[in-house]
Amino acid sequence: MAKKNKVDGISLAIVILNIAIVAVLITLVTLIYLYMTGKLEPADVANMDQPNEAASIVTTVITTDTVETEPAPEEETETAEDTEAPEEETAETEESEENTTAAIEEDIYDETFFANDYFIGDSIYTGLVNYGYFPESQVFAQVGLNPDSALTKEYGGYTAVSKAEEMQPKRIFIMLGSNGLAYLGNTHMADQMKVLVGQLREVCPESYIYVVSIPPVTKAHDAEGQETMVMVNGYNKLLKSMCEETGVVYLDLCSKLEDASGYFSDAYAEADGLHFLGTAYKRMLAFFQRSIEL
Repeated sequence: MAKKNKVDGISLAIVILNIAIVAVLITLVTLIYLYMTGKLEPADVANMDQPNEAASIVTTVITTDTVETEPAPEEETETAEDTEAPEEETAETEESEENTTAAIEEDIYDETFFANDYFIGDSIYTGLVNYGYFPESQVFAQVGLNPDSALTKEYGGYTAVSKAEEMQPKRIFIMLGSNGLAYLGNTHMADQMKVLVGQLREVCPESYIYVVSIPPVTKAHDAEGQETMVMVNGYNKLLKSMCEETGVVYLDLCSKLEDASGYFSDAYAEADGLHFLGTAYKRMLAFFQRSIEL
């Protein structure tokens, strides 16, 4: 009888254990079902009292899956990009400072180099006198002058050619055309420049003649549509071809005054986007001297 009671006790314990296991399984299945159908949030599972280790494992699994689906990695990526941006800006700033320093260092010229030279140009060249680079005796420059009007217009009793004839300079630097872009054809201006060069050669056979490209315009000035970089580049291309045809030296000043985007650099351009700051003249004269001495 005692042995039977012992067996019955073991059987009862097994039954109770089986019931407990079934209850745990039912609980697990229920929790999983509720979670999968969205009726139970991970926070609810995490806050529930855990009856045993099995339920704790289920909660851990659910919570881990939830963490893996959070958008935290994207936020970390954005933060990394944000922290990289100042480094790029710093690099660009350092590069800009280096370029500016390089420009200042190379804008050096010898004043005596141009002592017997002659400059023909428009209002841009008037700055050579206004800023004190040269005396009026070395400069024939007027507001609005272009290759066409330079053949006949007088200043101080001289035309550009007659003054050159009297002076007999060592070198003649001609920069004309910016004023005609808006209303004179580029081909016409290039042809008139050829005539001007021919006349100067006749009266100054010993002088070296240099035709200078017209300068760029700023992006803001370009947007106004009156003088644009398309016009500037088109005219300069014709000037270069004319120089090659006639055997005259062409000086590409335009590219020396451009910024990285191909417009007139703010380091050299006046507020109107067309005329020169004082620093541009140093840049120009240094370029002339280096080009000739090479």
